[in-house]
Amino acid sequence: MKLSRRLQLIMEQIPDGSRLADIGSDHALLPVAAVEAGRAIKAVAGEVNQGPLQAAAKQVAEAGRGEDIS
Repeated sequence: MKLSRRLQLIMEQIPDGSRLADIGSDHALLPVAAVEAGRAIKAVAGEVNQGPLQAAAKQVAEAGRGEDIS
């Protein structure tokens, strides 16, 4: 998965083995990338709007990370 420069810079600040909360996650790109890279062992992708929430849920499901990311 290719992250934007902004998200890549954020991910580089996450210590390995962290628990991550991404509030306003949009498509859950950061939580998925962080879990796949081992930066986060668990993550929450928070979103209040239905469209972005569905996009985040789809991204997590497609990555097969439903047990690691809620």
